[in-house]
Amino acid sequence: KFNPSEEDLNPNTRFLKNKIIAQLRENRQLNEYVQNHKFSWNNHTELLKHLYEKLIESDDYKKYLAKETVNYEDDKLILLYLIEIIMFDSDMLYSTLEEISIYWIDNVDFVLLSVANTIDRMRIGFDMNKKLLRMMKSKEDMDFAIKLLHTVILNYQDYIKIIEKNVINWDIERISTVDKITLYMAISELLNFQEIPIKVTLNEYIELAKQYGIPNRSKVFVNGLLDKIVKDQKAEGKINKSGRGLIDK
Repeated sequence: KFNPSEEDLNPNTRFLKNKIIAQLRENRQLNEYVQNHKFSWNNHTELLKHLYEKLIESDDYKKYLAKETVNYEDDKLILLYLIEIIMFDSDMLYSTLEEISIYWIDNVDFVLLSVANTIDRMRIGFDMNKKLLRMMKSKEDMDFAIKLLHTVILNYQDYIKIIEKNVINWDIERISTVDKITLYMAISELLNFQEIPIKVTLNEYIELAKQYGIPNRSKVFVNGLLDKIVKDQKAEGKINKSGRGLIDK
């Protein structure tokens, strides 16, 4: 500008000096991850501009800049607002990530929640060597996921027979791929994971069917079929879970 305003001459740099961002910028684990995966947002400047404009137009951001002084918690809250409100509600973010990889879109909410949890856990003195929140809560979770995948791959032909036996007046080829995968995982868990109560398995996979399957149909279909499969496998003695928290109807 030939005639800069007072704001142009003395811009508010509070967000640039955000203490949380400074800690993340110096974090060794984060920097190594970015470097090893060669990922950059430089090719998606329109998305960054869109998110930035949404942020600076918000009342929360204006109040953040208008405060006489800000502390560590203020810096944290404005970032949580950016992630939990603006990014969660950004169609452009979701569409951009889906264009990069169709496999990413289902995990966006989980990733944003993980980022928000990481920031919420940060404290003053969070040094460059501090490890960030892990993708899995524990090694046991990763072991469970791997075991579930392996058992489904090794036994899915048997699971097809179980489904065919219990589905009535319905060709298994007409069952959607997502519903079949949901049923394979549920049957595998019912037959091979003695420590997981039957009700827990049913609730989890009915919820998965609701989230990823055909709206208003998959949940009802998977629920009804799993109920029949549980009764059938119990009658054959293939499901026999007992012990604290494992007794089902």
